[in-house]
Amino acid sequence: FDAPHGAVCARLLAPVIEGNVRALEERLPQSEALARYDEVAILLTGRSDARPSAAVEWLDRLCQDLEVPQLSAYGMKREDFDRVVSQAAAASSMKANPISLTVEELREVLDQAL
Repeated sequence: FDAPHGAVCARLLAPVIEGNVRALEERLPQSEALARYDEVAILLTGRSDARPSAAVEWLDRLCQDLEVPQLSAYGMKREDFDRVVSQAAAASSMKANPISLTVEELREVLDQAL
């Protein structure tokens, strides 16, 4: 897709955090990554009681305030998800993700950013 890398990353960040936290809570509830997501929420919101859901809301609002387009603005459609998920799963950046997301979880991330 002819889309700015930074805009795509910005639009994906909140749904990726949400998907990662959900997957970690379900499959790796003792993961240290969950504590790091709590820290991120506190840093972003400035609230000592913030949880990852608050970080997701904060990032969503930031994207809206900065008018970062949804992925559909760059021509992405749900029909593209299989190809994009396949490419994303093979990308080197996925190696740093705190948990391997399933194909369905990756599709949900894209759907939220669409």
